[in-house]
Amino acid sequence: MAERRRRVDHVPESESAIVGMNIRVLRQRNGWTQAKLGELMGWPSPSTVCAAEGRRGGRQRSFSTDEVHRLSVIFGIPSWRLTTRCANCEGYPPAQFACLACGATYSGEQPQAADNSPARQEARQ
Repeated sequence: MAERRRRVDHVPESESAIVGMNIRVLRQRNGWTQAKLGELMGWPSPSTVCAAEGRRGGRQRSFSTDEVHRLSVIFGIPSWRLTTRCANCEGYPPAQFACLACGATYSGEQPQAADNSPARQEARQ
């Protein structure tokens, strides 16, 4: 079986799933319909946004690095946040709860005041 290679201008499949989840959370937080976000992105129809937010036919839609950049500008957040953490809970749901967007559960740890992840450090430079 031939190994499927990722196109260089696309984010990895694992990050595409996070981007799709975050699109839904951020779109709903802004009170936008799928049609509105599709219009802002220049996508042909709301079904494109629907496919972007979740799996279609068992496969997660992939995102180009350009699409991730445009989405980050539209939502007003850095690109790395779209691909690395849940926009709903940031990986830290409240005690006794689970995040309905990403499924994270309370671990007893508190988020740190500063994010020192490699992606964040790179974004600061």
